[in-house]
Amino acid sequence: MSAQLIIPILFGFFSGIFANYLADVLPRNRHLTNPVCLDCGEIRSFSNFLSGKRCQACGKNIYFRYWLVNVASLILSLLVWFFPAGLIPYWGSLIVLTVFMSIIITDIEYHVILNQMSVTAFLVSFAAGWWLHGWLKTILGGISGFLLFLGLYYLGRLFTRFMSRKRGEPVDEEALGFGDVYMAGAVGFLTGFPFIFPALLAAIVFGGIVSAVVLITSLIRNSYEAFRAIPYGPFIISGGIFILYYYLINPIK
Repeated sequence: MSAQLIIPILFGFFSGIFANYLADVLPRNRHLTNPVCLDCGEIRSFSNFLSGKRCQACGKNIYFRYWLVNVASLILSLLVWFFPAGLIPYWGSLIVLTVFMSIIITDIEYHVILNQMSVTAFLVSFAAGWWLHGWLKTILGGISGFLLFLGLYYLGRLFTRFMSRKRGEPVDEEALGFGDVYMAGAVGFLTGFPFIFPALLAAIVFGGIVSAVVLITSLIRNSYEAFRAIPYGPFIISGGIFILYYYLINPIK
């Protein structure tokens, strides 16, 4: 193994650990604390968390997500090491991926995008976007993404109210949360203008495909639920990263 590969492997692994840590403590405490057990809620030592051992309090094995995120982070670290996102240095790409990975985890597990992570995503995306596109395209991309999804957010709320009245009972789930609006703005900073528009289109396409798969699967299993909430943050982030790489390799003529 080349000595240089130690860098992306080592830091990719610790990036996954940090993403897991943020996804564990922020939804529960809204600020950084010692690691906690997701089953019993007891505080864990950092050495116990880093080693992936059983919880000292309840004896529960480490959860599957912990290892899945660590492996995914390691793979992504190697990818951005060999295939950097344009002019963004490896370290910048790793920071962006770590923040986005934490957001994806919390959105999938808790259906929430925390304000702390949204602000962090704004900052790192703006810095990366400025590095790639300059300040003007970065700001225009962020504003465009935010306003576009803000409009979709309010359209979704109107649709939810309409269906509540039509069904004669409240529909609690909304198509989009305000955290998704923030993510559209952050991805707009990252991709810049005008790339934010194909990025969000890709997000809608990805979301549609996954929603269709979920719908078909639930119908086959007879477990269909109307207005089942599907976290949209992962699709927005995936669409942004996909378009970022695509247009950096195949720029608009």
